[in-house]
Amino acid sequence: PSASLSANAMGTFHILEAARLFDVPQVMFSSTVATYGIDIEESEINDNTLQRPQLFYGATKVFSENMGLFFKKKYGIDFRGIRYPGVVGPGVKTPGIAQYNAWAIEHSAKGHPFTIWTKPETPHAIIYYKDAAHAMIQLANTPLENLQRTAYVLSGVSPIPTAGELADVVRQKIPTAQITFDPDPEKQKILDELARPVNDNNARKEWNWHPQYNLEHMVDDFLQELEMNPQRYA
Repeated sequence: PSASLSANAMGTFHILEAARLFDVPQVMFSSTVATYGIDIEESEINDNTLQRPQLFYGATKVFSENMGLFFKKKYGIDFRGIRYPGVVGPGVKTPGIAQYNAWAIEHSAKGHPFTIWTKPETPHAIIYYKDAAHAMIQLANTPLENLQRTAYVLSGVSPIPTAGELADVVRQKIPTAQITFDPDPEKQKILDELARPVNDNNARKEWNWHPQYNLEHMVDDFLQELEMNPQRYA
């Protein structure tokens, strides 16, 4: 919690205050689907879904979104944000409730066994890191008059894969992969709350968002990155 407060809440405040003091016109913010979680009544997650997160991390992201909105209204800063699903890419070190998506690929590629802490049938929305970066640049370059909101939820890999489907693709690409499942009850409960389709139609309509990577393409590129940059991801 203290790290989330320092990095997310205070870090975002310092960036916004610096932008105000030095006349920086635009601030782009990386938010998360973890801003949702409790009391989701809809069958899907969209831009208007109630934000009542279960995780302290998500709570600090909601607070940061609202700080950005305040600075936008009060000082005219062009604040824009993306509520990312789980971002998958090589080299991830920080823990996270959905990091099994990245670690199942990377551990297998390096010849290590890996245990996924959720049920095989559990779906979780994910986006490949190259799509995540492209989306942020694309949103930043969209004319302001095209945008109807401040923060946009995104869907990436479609359809949303289950943990079992991810494991199957990894095993296809790496026949020696040793992936097992041992669900953690606390993590499973949180993941089950978020196990809904993500509706990103507003992003698609307002700034022409379209992901480039499906599940198989994502795993292929991930493995290629590891092979091409072994020292970076050692």
